[in-house]
Amino acid sequence: MATVEKTILSPSAASGITDEAFTTLDAKLPFSRVLPVTSNNGEKTVRWTPYIPAPAIDAMNYRAWDAEAGYLKTVEQSAEKYAGLLPMSKKAHISERDLVGRSGDTTFLRSKLSEQFDQLGREAAVKVELLRIAAMVDAKIALKENGVDATYDFERPAALHNVAPAKKWGTAGATPLKDIKKWVKLMADNHGRAPSAVLTTSAVIEALTTNEEIITAFTGQSTANSPSFISPQNVKQVLASYVGLTDVQEIDLLYTQLERDNAILLPVAVNSLIPDETFLMFSSFNDMTLGFTASGPTVEAADPEYGINRADNSGMIGLVMSEAAPTRYDVWVNGSYMPILQQAVSTFKANVL
Repeated sequence: MATVEKTILSPSAASGITDEAFTTLDAKLPFSRVLPVTSNNGEKTVRWTPYIPAPAIDAMNYRAWDAEAGYLKTVEQSAEKYAGLLPMSKKAHISERDLVGRSGDTTFLRSKLSEQFDQLGREAAVKVELLRIAAMVDAKIALKENGVDATYDFERPAALHNVAPAKKWGTAGATPLKDIKKWVKLMADNHGRAPSAVLTTSAVIEALTTNEEIITAFTGQSTANSPSFISPQNVKQVLASYVGLTDVQEIDLLYTQLERDNAILLPVAVNSLIPDETFLMFSSFNDMTLGFTASGPTVEAADPEYGINRADNSGMIGLVMSEAAPTRYDVWVNGSYMPILQQAVSTFKANVL
């Protein structure tokens, strides 16, 4: 039967390593600035209020002398949503084979266990980022794994979701700048904020390098006096100058660089994170009002037996469990996180290829 091992690496120390690894990598992930981690104050149910535009204000009317006056029209608005947080966990172990010839070597054990807690904390951060991408791109998170079958729907208006351009951007005669100007107006009509950021793919940007409208906007010349293609950087200059999209990121390039810089490997190929045709506009990569990532409670952090001592019961925890017959040590990491997109009206998804 497994028992909690507190001597080699205490639950408090193991939890500290795990949570620090999560936090360190999370700070480097692109959408951590858009949907930042926020404590759910020990609650296992997360609540949020989607953006609802304020009701229109009536103008006061004149009346004839001695005529009755009208009453103020009141409109009650309430749209609080809630959803249960789910545990996110994983194990690792140091086997009997690993321990042969190392009896009583606590330095080896402490080092090996620390490495595993660090790795699992980083894996948790990667999982949360993948959920953030789903929340931003699809305005929905669908989980179907390990007995979980749940969907979190953030209700992006239909007019702002999976929209098609007048002509696909890879075809002759496509007018991406006109399309984008129309879409920005649609966002405003739905009470969304003006976008300055884009998440797309290198396939979309490559298609725009040969688009006549984009090329002539860049050169200021007619098609006859312009080259047949321009660079991806030139495309981004046009998008910034003509439609105010100043921060355009290609997801496959963005996360390839992230993998390289942080010695991580995402559990999915970076070129399959989103479909090639995706063009997502939103307010900013630094806009923390779009939503948040709720960090919920764990049983272990609330149990004085483990001595983890978290003031608000949030974040990742770690424990070492020891077993005999055969002798081995198990690592247990646990936490609960869920990205929440509150302002779906300030996001717009088009399928442009």
